[in-house]
Amino acid sequence: MKRTPPLISLVVLLLAMAGCHGYNLVETPTTDGFHSKLPAPYTRAVVWGGRADTVQSASTWLLKKGLLVVDQTKVLQAAADQKVSLSGYQYLETDVLRMAKLVGARIVIFSNAEVGSWEALDWRSGIPRSQRVYSATIALRAVDVNTGEIEWSGKAQSTERFSNIEEGISLLTCHALATAWGMRNPGSVAPENICPPGSGLMSTETTRPQAAPAASSSKENLTPSMNN
Repeated sequence: MKRTPPLISLVVLLLAMAGCHGYNLVETPTTDGFHSKLPAPYTRAVVWGGRADTVQSASTWLLKKGLLVVDQTKVLQAAADQKVSLSGYQYLETDVLRMAKLVGARIVIFSNAEVGSWEALDWRSGIPRSQRVYSATIALRAVDVNTGEIEWSGKAQSTERFSNIEEGISLLTCHALATAWGMRNPGSVAPENICPPGSGLMSTETTRPQAAPAASSSKENLTPSMNN
């Protein structure tokens, strides 16, 4: 019986391993976070950040947890009326807090996203195919508009690269918020039902921890690109 040369065997093994590698799934991220106070139901909040997908994911998550989210356009209109510039990345956070207070919000959730992207090869079909893959870190913190105190903060960092940017941002945002609110522990392990794949949102079955008393009121060598 002929023996397969070691070099050929190695190539076959590498191809087989590469064929199993893909970037579609978003792995459970590593997180950190804390809270000193959680918002009561119907708390009015503004989510502020440079990436619309992060803002949208955080807003949807908070709405499902019972908060009233004020659209950014109202804050921008208030800023225009006060002749305050909140455009681009050169705004002052104190101005955002002041404008948010004018539109009736009690907290501002500042979101920051660092996203790197690369061209990579996907071997799952047996034929190398180029695709765009990402890694990201999402950080959010809630600031009281009256005192400037940080009430809670959460951060999530992807552990593997992923190809679906919408799902990736949504899941990372969910895990960052879940950690901040004490619904999962910091680290790289989380219950499966916290942020279901494909939705990036908190499961409705998850029990919310006790909050503050409710207010009486109704190609791989490319340099990654970074976006805040």
